[in-house]
Amino acid sequence: MLFAPQNPKYVITTSIWVYFQKNKRHVLLLGSMRGDIILWDWNNETKSFQLLYRVPPMENKEDEILSMDVYEHDIAPGRIGRVVAATANRCISVWTLMSSGEFSKVFSTVLDEGINPKTVRMCKITRDVFVFPFYGGEIHCLDYKTGAIKCRKSHAPGIMGSVAMNQTTNKFVAYTGKSFQLYRLGSLELIKTFRAETPVVLFPKCVVFGESEKIIVGGTDRGCALVYDVGSEEVLQTLSYPRGGLVQPVSTITLPERHLIAIAGSTAQQPADVILFEKCIPAEEDPAQLKTAIPNCEPPIQDTVLIGFYLRKKIWKWVWTLGALVFLTFIGYYILSNIYQVSSRFDGESFKPQPNTYWHRKPKDKAGRTYRAKLPGNGAGKHRGDSTTVITKGVIVME
Repeated sequence: MLFAPQNPKYVITTSIWVYFQKNKRHVLLLGSMRGDIILWDWNNETKSFQLLYRVPPMENKEDEILSMDVYEHDIAPGRIGRVVAATANRCISVWTLMSSGEFSKVFSTVLDEGINPKTVRMCKITRDVFVFPFYGGEIHCLDYKTGAIKCRKSHAPGIMGSVAMNQTTNKFVAYTGKSFQLYRLGSLELIKTFRAETPVVLFPKCVVFGESEKIIVGGTDRGCALVYDVGSEEVLQTLSYPRGGLVQPVSTITLPERHLIAIAGSTAQQPADVILFEKCIPAEEDPAQLKTAIPNCEPPIQDTVLIGFYLRKKIWKWVWTLGALVFLTFIGYYILSNIYQVSSRFDGESFKPQPNTYWHRKPKDKAGRTYRAKLPGNGAGKHRGDSTTVITKGVIVME
């Protein structure tokens, strides 16, 4: 493709990539400033791209492609790809893409005036389309078959220059003019804020999730991209861009052995460089080696005991021994206390058991929250050795 920044046909504003497992086909989709959707097919023999398909703008009117997204990046055999695109003239279009390269439109819908779409994202569960405006703070959800508006969510951030959604589609992170902010989609609750320096220019800065949503990567206009830790909101690393200036596109992917981050930047005076960063995954964190815990599975360590969870045998022996000592101590204390109570009742008279003893509660004493156990009879002298049981808050104490 020519580098001609004065010609909107050759200025790329957005891109997305899909892979078909059936025929091992990589397809790169590009959106232009003029409104073209361009499909490039990767030729593994020549190690180059070949033009597969070009969709001109509707009615041949210039209509910049602002955002694109796909339902699946890695498409299994027997499945088709789904692509959504948003334009500057408020047009939202959904397309299907076959492994053969056939590209067909499902629907196009034009949003009401006053709605300025900036980012479109497909729900990874329902396939519905979420439309995030550049300003206005109202998010729209469109039906994936017809484009009809299913619901609206007001009170979103007033500015959303770029938006990324997580895999479960219950959270999104947006560039809100001065920082990146993480929100809950259902309630629009602000969860976290990732601070960034004051922008030099008010161009939207792209943002994406990475490393299974443990990090967030955002672009800047200061010649770098920032890697944030989602848990602590701290900047983990600054990724430098050699040419400096505006770094808008950022992307991430996790492979079996490493994490990758790609950043790029471009101006009207120079073409873009794509810089790739990698981070190796330690063997113990390798996703391919992680196993899902299921009932009755083998313990991860041989020297462990399963007691609802795995506990080392040495620790289990100490716990068992300590429990046995506590139990024996309690039994000994119980026996000795009973012997002492029996012996205290012999005051020169013979002990006569009374089998009709029972317990009942009295109303609370004014002096405290206590209950007394009594024997049946009319006089206090019929108590056994004038001994009573005081019940305080459910605890029985022998006096």
